[in-house]
Formats: sequence, structure tokens, C-alpha cells
Amino acid sequence: MINIAILGVCGKMGISMLSELFSENDFKISGGFDKINLGMDIGVLVGREITGIKVTDKYEDLKSCAPDVIIDFTGPEVVYTNICWAIKNSINIIVGATGLSKDEIEDIKIKTTVSSSKVFIVPNFSIGAVVMMKLSQITASFFENCEIIEKHHDNKKDAPSGTSIATAQAISQKKKFNEDRLKKNEIETLESSRGSFYEGIHIHSIRLPGLLAHQSVIFGSKGQTLTIKHDSMDRSSFYPGLAMAIRSINKLDNFTYGLESILKF
Repeated sequence: MINIAILGVCGKMGISMLSELFSENDFKISGGFDKINLGMDIGVLVGREITGIKVTDKYEDLKSCAPDVIIDFTGPEVVYTNICWAIKNSINIIVGATGLSKDEIEDIKIKTTVSSSKVFIVPNFSIGAVVMMKLSQITASFFENCEIIEKHHDNKKDAPSGTSIATAQAISQKKKFNEDRLKKNEIETLESSRGSFYEGIHIHSIRLPGLLAHQSVIFGSKGQTLTIKHDSMDRSSFYPGLAMAIRSINKLDNFTYGLESILKF
């Protein structure tokens, strides 16, 4: 039995994954952490029977439930602090929250070298999204340039998305398309109209109600384009990857990045 605590348990992702996790025979939910609905039974959150486990905002309560792994679905303003706390207390943590900076990720990697805690950072739990990233990396060698358009719901706090950043990183390992954000004679008549720029790739972020999580990687060459597209229409699309991550955590190194680390390509 794997003992699990969830950070951000009252958010949309937390509630969606909590409902799925309750259905597994080898998972036990023992703690829920959030800044809202304090004292509410986590069973009530998903319309189940009373569990006796209350939503808390205290790290001490989280530690007292002795989780084998913490799953973090919070946000960019607290995720780094949460990870550092887990490392300090030698608790394994799977991070679904995005918004970590490059420097923060490097610092976390260093911290795990002197801790028994395992940190698994997963920008996207959707297996389809990970396949999209892998296909994009393979495709890069055959085209002259590439841009990314990522679309998410209007409540997403960070932009660009962690998935688009991870995609750009994967592509740049294969091919670096651009050294500079703008070409020599290129002019933006409206500031930032060419989007953000990361690892030689332009990333364009769209935030609208009605969307969930969508990304298109568009490659261009003479006389042709190729688009690799992935859509998550429901948060249930993230659950198979999450379950796989939970069951794999003990086999991983102290620091692991990306669901592709446990998929066999």
C-alpha cells in the first residue's frame, strides 16, 4: 500500500486526481493540504463517504500522516517552498505544479544529492503530451524552424506552460533554431507580438475559458509545414501518467525530470 498526501487537494487538478486515486486498491490517501476548505473532510471534496482526513494548511499535519509520497498540485508561488520542505524532511515528492525557474530546478537537483528524498518533476502527466514532445524532438532535424502555440484555461497562473518549456528544451537538444528572439530586420509593431523566446523557439500562450490544455508544435521548411498537436479535453487524461509516476517513484534516482523518464520509447 502506497501512502499518499496531496498538496493543492482543493484545486481542480487536486480534486480530479483525488477522485481517481480513491479507486485504486494499492493507494491510500492519508493527507490533504490546501489554503481553502480548511477542516473539510477530503471525502466530501469528491462526494464520497467521510474519511476522517481533514484539509490542513500546516506542514506538521502533513508530516504526521507519514506519507510515502507527496503529490504537489499547488502553484508557482509555493511549489519551490513545498519541494524544499519535502527534501528537508526526507519525503518523496511528485511535482505536477509548474512555474519553477531554471535556477530553482538546478537548486533542487543539488539539494537532492544530500537527501534521501526523491523528487520527480512532471510538467505534464498526459502520456499523449509526452509522446508529442518526443515526436517534436525527432522532427526537429528535418525542418528549418519551429514555433509553439500553447492554449490553456483562463485560470492557469503561469505562462508559458511547463509543457511548452519542456518541449522547447527537448527540441533544442536536437537542434537550436534561433540565437536571437528577433531576426536582424524583424520589427514588432506591438511589443511581444512575436511571443516569448526560450531555447531558440518562440512560444505563444493563449488563455481562454473553455480550454483545458492544448499544444501545437509547428515546424516549417520550404513550401511546407508540419504540425504536431495534442489536446487534453478532460483532466482524467492526466491520471494514467500520475498513477505510473506514483508506482515508479521508489525506482527512480533522487532527482528525475519528465514523465518520459519512465516511458519506454
